[in-house]
Amino acid sequence: MWFKVTPKRAENQAAGPSDAVRRPPSPAEQAAFGAGGLSSAIFTTVPGLVLLYYLTDTLGVAAGLAGLVVAVPRLLDLLSNPMVGRLSDRTTTRWGPRRPWMVAGGLLLPLTFVLLFWSPWLGNAAAIWVGCAFAAGGVCFAMFAVPWSTLPAEIGITDKARTTMMSWRVAFQAIGILIAGGLAPTIVEWQGGGTEGYRLMALFMAALIVLAVTVAVFLGARRSAQRATAVSETGSLRDAARLVRSNPALRTVLIVVILCEAAAATSLASVPYIADHVVGSPDATTYVFISVIVPMLLTMPLWSRIANRHTKRTALRWASIVFAAGAAVLLALPFTPPESRLIATLCATVVLGVGFAGTSMLPLAMLADAVAREAATSGLRRAGLLTGAANAAETVSGSLGAGLYALVLSAFGYHSYQPGQDGTQTMTAQIGIVAAIGGVSILALLAVNVVLRRDGRDGRDGTTESTTAVDQALEPTS
Repeated sequence: MWFKVTPKRAENQAAGPSDAVRRPPSPAEQAAFGAGGLSSAIFTTVPGLVLLYYLTDTLGVAAGLAGLVVAVPRLLDLLSNPMVGRLSDRTTTRWGPRRPWMVAGGLLLPLTFVLLFWSPWLGNAAAIWVGCAFAAGGVCFAMFAVPWSTLPAEIGITDKARTTMMSWRVAFQAIGILIAGGLAPTIVEWQGGGTEGYRLMALFMAALIVLAVTVAVFLGARRSAQRATAVSETGSLRDAARLVRSNPALRTVLIVVILCEAAAATSLASVPYIADHVVGSPDATTYVFISVIVPMLLTMPLWSRIANRHTKRTALRWASIVFAAGAAVLLALPFTPPESRLIATLCATVVLGVGFAGTSMLPLAMLADAVAREAATSGLRRAGLLTGAANAAETVSGSLGAGLYALVLSAFGYHSYQPGQDGTQTMTAQIGIVAAIGGVSILALLAVNVVLRRDGRDGRDGTTESTTAVDQALEPTS
């Protein structure tokens, strides 16, 4: 049979990995894997950037309800991501265990993305439509993203190769964020804003998702079929939870991923509000995103070099401090002269972008290291299950970060409006717009430093540079 899911206790009797599998992926394969980050960034960034704003300022949904619509559907990721990971671990096909799921998710994800911005109603009815579409999109996204995210741990072979693959991933994600932050609002405004602008934007972004998924599936994931020689026993979801609790490296990395994602999601959600209501120009959204993404792309090799020269833990601590410094500068915006606010914002976001490069790439590379070492130790194929659990925690953390941002807006008196209505916000609301990003981001990133300082003393973060366990697992027997 071309496609089947193996029983829980079944074992794969195939021979050991081939010589090709023992070599790290080529630069072209690493780049093709990273291309999947474009689709990942579009699906996560566009909703993270404009969905809350779309709900409150186009569909007329109250800010508190809009925050629930953004946050609650992603709670399904707690079930869908680990479940997809477990099923992909136990899947046996001539394409390997990962690519069939990536294909299915890649076909359905663009459709749900379009529906997300195709609400035929306004107000509460629109909130229900968007919430359902967002929940369905999350499941489809898991079908692609979870198997795709396991690839560095399975085919990266060495710490350095996994770091490079994650650098490609985050680089493409940065390009996706730039497209989402620069091109998506431009398309919306080109149509005069409103529902028609969001619909055209959704169609364009869906086409890019299809292109990125195609490259990742057919070029970046080719070796996953060759690596499908491990024991196919995965354990249950409860076993995975116990494993994370008992494995210090996995536990520490998971906490770090959650905290960094909360800071990132809060920052992304704040951009259109800062541009429109603090700087005073919706067009500033594009400039703000450029000032974040260009430094992010330029400094990505720097953080990779620091990680390889020192440790990923050290590099991440430095990156989180830089990120928090940029977020802290934004707190002063409401008290800055209006004519200077755009320049002050761009200066702050350049600093934030430098730190963002490290806090985006390094936690994912640390996760891949920890998962690879666990697989080499246990001999079980459960990278999908563990990566799915991490992805679930990451996406829920991001959505809760955006939802928390909306609650802070509501607490500071931000009022929603529809096009044609007065959208002027009070000084208190403007303070709330920057207080949320500054407060949440700074606290989250300070917590990252505390966790890394505490757990790094005995190497429990899994970021040591030795690859002995992985190398021994792939060495041919004499």
